[in-house]
Amino acid sequence: MSESGEVPLIWEPRDPVVENRDTLRCPSCGTGVSYLDGICSACGQVFCPGCGGALDDADLERCPACGLALMFECPGCGFSVAAGARLCPECHVLFVRRCPACDTRIMDAPSACPSCGKAIDLQRRSLSTIYLQGPGIVLLLCAQCGAKFPAEMGACPDCGQRVCPECFLLLTGDELDCPHCGYHAGRPCPACGQQVSMGLPECPACGQALCPACGAAVGESDVACGSCGTELALCCPRCNAEVAADSLRCPECGLDLSGTCPACGAPAGSSRGRCASCGQALCPECGAAIGSEDTTCPSCGADIAFFCPVCGQEVSASARICPRCGEALEE
Repeated sequence: MSESGEVPLIWEPRDPVVENRDTLRCPSCGTGVSYLDGICSACGQVFCPGCGGALDDADLERCPACGLALMFECPGCGFSVAAGARLCPECHVLFVRRCPACDTRIMDAPSACPSCGKAIDLQRRSLSTIYLQGPGIVLLLCAQCGAKFPAEMGACPDCGQRVCPECFLLLTGDELDCPHCGYHAGRPCPACGQQVSMGLPECPACGQALCPACGAAVGESDVACGSCGTELALCCPRCNAEVAADSLRCPECGLDLSGTCPACGAPAGSSRGRCASCGQALCPECGAAIGSEDTTCPSCGADIAFFCPVCGQEVSASARICPRCGEALEE
């Protein structure tokens, strides 16, 4: 404690190597490296991916310290792969490096975990093709649709296929961390803060529309991202077909995109089934006007049925009072 009575603060830097169970210090230069890399990026020292001991003989078949076999045969194609490798360079089988049941580190490609016996399922994954590479930019060729896009986007803007911006492995589902290189391919939603996979056009937690390029919040009618300027495609909320910014109706499914009653032009929500201004019956699917005797929508073909909100009795489109309970229906 100082003479003024203040307690001095002692700053102790955090050591990411000590805190990360999958990293160690290079046995030659002390640089923090991953066990699975097998070679130091700073000095080139080769080390055992099992125990981290230095390997100075290029012809070694096993680590002299821990006995780990330094090569194994890929079960997918028979290619000789270095111990600890995450992906077969020949057939792109993705190796499991930690048992999903007991968390044991795995260095080769067993059919079951050597510690707990849990069956290990191996996946064959694909990599995006590099179309063009230059200073500060890598253009990828989408494996799904053939479109070209910058790797940093994390997804093809045309078909939505996600890709790791670091190693270019194709990502599936909502993977946030690349299973090959460990790159975190996610970012926080600007509305709710939940992690969202890069390239997704919408937050799965809160539904906020997002720019697939930079992840900024965008409006449903925006034609370009206000943050990065990326042009945005407007899609029908029902069938996901691309529509023009001035479209009043979806060209694929017929959904009314105008937000107005087709009879009087007043703002009307099609989900309510009836225009609040003029009482016109509306198709709950596409928003088109329907007649009192229609059983299907003349525009989209959806089956039409109206029900009393109190007793559930089916009523006609023109009914103003429920025939069962006498409830006054919405006009």
